[in-house]
Formats: sequence, structure tokens, C-alpha cells
Amino acid sequence: MDIPKRRLSLFILIIFITTYSSNAGTNNNIPVPYGPSPPTYASSSPYAKKTVEIINDIGSIVSYHCKSKDDDFGVRSLQVDSSWSFSFRRQIFGRSLFFCYFVLPNIGSYWFDIYKEPRDSSGEFWCNNCAWKIRPLGPCRFNKITHEFDLCYPWNKNKSLY
Repeated sequence: MDIPKRRLSLFILIIFITTYSSNAGTNNNIPVPYGPSPPTYASSSPYAKKTVEIINDIGSIVSYHCKSKDDDFGVRSLQVDSSWSFSFRRQIFGRSLFFCYFVLPNIGSYWFDIYKEPRDSSGEFWCNNCAWKIRPLGPCRFNKITHEFDLCYPWNKNKSLY
């Protein structure tokens, strides 16, 4: 006789999980005169909202296209020293991945995994607000320990994303 109560609990749990999955949102071309938005350290909960901020540190306008399996933010451009950000909730089983394709004038076209688990969600350098400066040799993420953009990574090796 306890089975209907278990099914109801399971049903409610499934509704809760599907309600709080990805749901990415964006903020368009927000100027960053004094650096990135303040980092968020408050929660490392699997359901905590994550924000990815991209800051143009190239010295000229950058075109980019960011997306995931479920969300596509379209082709955009970012003015010098400006930023753009989006927010999302991590996937339940830790497979969240957002990648961006960048066209850097007089440098080339590259792509990078701008949010990738487990790199950005665990360990010493996890982040809820993952702020990246886009630079010619690759993106550099804000380090909450040193308060510098010194977590630098090379561009992904395969240049032909599209």
C-alpha cells in the first residue's frame, strides 16, 4: 500500500529536477571599466546558478558565437574592454558544457570550452562567476585566490568547430 506514495514522491522529484535544469539567460555587452563582476563564493551547491562572463582584452572588436547542446546565443560582437555574460544551472549529472567560437581580427579564428565540468565546478579553482578575459594566446580566467586573470588556457586544438 506504500507504493502510490513512493510514485508520488518520485513524480514530484522529477518535476523539481526538470524545472531547475539549464535555463540559460544572457546579459548583453555590459561595460567593464573596473574589471569583472565581483566573484560569487556563496554556494557550491549542484543547483547553484553559474554565470560566465566574457571580457574583450584583445584591443579591437571581437566576434563570437557561444552555445551548448541546448542553448545557442547566436553570433555577437564585443567592443574593446566590454563584457557579455550568461547564466545557467548545472546539469544534474555534471555534464554542463558551453563553448564559444571567436574571430579575433588580424589573429585568427579559435574556439574554447568557456564552461566545462569538472574544470570549472570542482577543485581549488571552481567558480560560480567564471570571468574570462579573451586574449590572443587563449582565454584567462579570474583566479579568486590571486585576484588576477592568471588561469590561462590555450585555444582548443581543433580549429574547425563549424
